[in-house]
Amino acid sequence: MTVSHPASARVLELLRTQFTFQISVDVDNIPQGLMVARAALNAGITLVEIGTPLCKYEGVRNVVPVFRQRFPEALLLADMKTMDGGGFEARTVYEGGGNIIDFLAAAGVPSAKAVCAVRDEFRERDPELPRLAFADILLPLQGPASVAVDVAERMVEAGIDGVGLHLQLDARRADPELWASSYLADTAQAVFERVGKVASVQVVGGLSIEQAEGLAKAGLRAFVISGNMGVADSGSRYGLPPAEITELVRTFIAKVSAAG
Repeated sequence: MTVSHPASARVLELLRTQFTFQISVDVDNIPQGLMVARAALNAGITLVEIGTPLCKYEGVRNVVPVFRQRFPEALLLADMKTMDGGGFEARTVYEGGGNIIDFLAAAGVPSAKAVCAVRDEFRERDPELPRLAFADILLPLQGPASVAVDVAERMVEAGIDGVGLHLQLDARRADPELWASSYLADTAQAVFERVGKVASVQVVGGLSIEQAEGLAKAGLRAFVISGNMGVADSGSRYGLPPAEITELVRTFIAKVSAAG
C-alpha cells in the first residue's frame, strides 16, 4: 500500500518500523483526560488515544478540539468504536483536528472504504497534517488467528493504514485465563507476519510489560498502554497522581524498547 500523502506516509512508516507507544485515555471527563495525556506525553508517548468513554461522555465534537488545542504537536487518535456511518464519524474526528480515527473492523469493508474516502478528502485539503485510518480487530470475537488474519487482509485491501489486535475488556474480565494465555500474542504475531510490511499492527488489551516485551522480541513495534499501565492485573490507574502515571508509562516504554 503506497500512501501518496507525505505527512501521513511519514507517520505510517514510523508506526511500522520504530517502537511506538499509545496511551489509552479511557476516562469519562476532559479534565482528567488532559491530565493523563500530559503525564503520558511527559513520559515519551507517541500517540494520545482519546478513548471511547471520553468520546461518548464528552462528545467527540467537543473533546477532539480541546485535545488539539492543548496538545498542538501531538498525534491524536480517536477510538470511536464505529460500527456504521464510518464516513460521518471520520469527518467529525478530522474536522476537530484528530489525526487518526479507529473504527471497528467488524463494521466491514463498506465502512472501511467510507472512512478511507473521508480520510483521503482531508489529506487533499491539507498536505501537512497526517490523516490515517485504523481498524480495531476485537478478540476473541474475531479470532482465532486465522480469522483475524483474514479480517486484517480485507481491511488492508480496503485501504486502511493500521490494524489493532484488541483483547476485549469484558472478555478478559470474564475469563482471566484468556488474558494470561498467549492468545493475544499468538494472534498479533500471525497478523503482523501477514500485513506488517504494509500496515501498522498495534497490540492492545491490558498488556503487561512482560507480555509486551515478548511481542517486541517477536518483531512487533506498536503498543497500546491501557489503564493498568503495564502492571500485570486488570486494575485502572488513571486516578494516580500525574508523576506516578509518568513513571509507570516511562518504565513501560523503556523496558519494551530494550526488549526489541
